[in-house]
Amino acid sequence: PNGNSFNGDNTARFLGGGQVGFNYQFMGGVVVGAEADFDWRPNTNNTQSIILAPSGTPASVTVNNQWLTTFTGRLGYAWDRVLVYGKGGGAWVGSSNPTIAIAGVSNTFNSSSSNFGWTIGAGLEYAVWGTWSVRAEYDYIGLASNSFTVPGTSTVLPNDIFTGSGTRSIQMVNLGINYKFGY
Repeated sequence: PNGNSFNGDNTARFLGGGQVGFNYQFMGGVVVGAEADFDWRPNTNNTQSIILAPSGTPASVTVNNQWLTTFTGRLGYAWDRVLVYGKGGGAWVGSSNPTIAIAGVSNTFNSSSSNFGWTIGAGLEYAVWGTWSVRAEYDYIGLASNSFTVPGTSTVLPNDIFTGSGTRSIQMVNLGINYKFGY
């Protein structure tokens, strides 16, 4: 109600995870496939934005974005041991326990939420030995804007809504090692 807003954090972070998927090659080198990717980060406080409440009081919003999952289709072309591909699909970012601190007083939400978006990417995969390959990939994940409501029990700005400005996005560079079954 007071028109508060916050901006995202642009700090680079490391994620660890894994993927499963399948590929089918036909017409000499055309490759189609699908994959599911899951990444996790054990750190809390991985998104923090400083804002100013209407009274000029410093405030911050902290969200623990712990995991990221994508489901994508892939289309590419393979030459000998090299595969060049593009991909696109859906993405989910799991965030839990958002905290709003106003004038040093923290208000933590006891809920978890998932944020749905879309993803596109491109990559290069190289078969290094037998059924093993390595890959490098760039992914862009687009998410809708987000908002948080201060709990009604808060002594500072109860029931106020903090809204994110614009859309949120994540840019990732993935490096991976793959093992292919049924090769």
